[in-house]
Amino acid sequence: MPSEKLGDGVYLLTGGYAAVAIDFKDHITIIETGQSEPRGLAVIAEAKKLIPGKPVKYVVNTHSHIDHSSGLRAAVAEGATILTHQSNKAYLEKTLSLPHTLNPDKAQQAGKRPIVEGVGDKRVLTDGTHIVELHRLQNFGHHDGMLIAYLPKEKVVIEADGYNPQPTTATPPNPPSPYTVSLVDNIRRLKLDAPRVIPIHYPADNRVVTMDELNKWISRPATH
Repeated sequence: MPSEKLGDGVYLLTGGYAAVAIDFKDHITIIETGQSEPRGLAVIAEAKKLIPGKPVKYVVNTHSHIDHSSGLRAAVAEGATILTHQSNKAYLEKTLSLPHTLNPDKAQQAGKRPIVEGVGDKRVLTDGTHIVELHRLQNFGHHDGMLIAYLPKEKVVIEADGYNPQPTTATPPNPPSPYTVSLVDNIRRLKLDAPRVIPIHYPADNRVVTMDELNKWISRPATH
């Protein structure tokens, strides 16, 4: 699986839906596990390869839509705690608890039950070295329980479905997508210093996506 080192102990995993693995002192935190159990298992395996000898303690789920939650059964099999906005908690607990008996997956085989923890408007994960801030997007029409992750040391925002990159030859829509407008407004509201944005729907050309690109896509001048 292709990977990029974003900083000391922080890795971007690509080759499909993007994920980010962070090396905390005694565990690994993963942001997103993709759209299927095979993708989730592959993400977890790659995270453990890059950060050996530590368990996966947390998996962050941005929101409950099926293409962002179907990889969570891999997290259940791992025994990891799933962090999601509190409005998604009951739904994920129910769906991830359903038996998979016709074609047993790893969670079914291991007899594991989901551990889901609800997050409010903000949650900070830190070990004194690494910091991951989780923020709920306000006034975000795509999903009311949408979380973004901000890594202040690496100066990146990790987001899903607010901005899904198009080819560089594409013309920005007029009017712009309300989801992208809301994402940019929330980043400004939260005063997040993030020149780089990592979309979970990673661009097909694997380019680095910047805040300048988002501002261009909503026809708004950048602020620094």
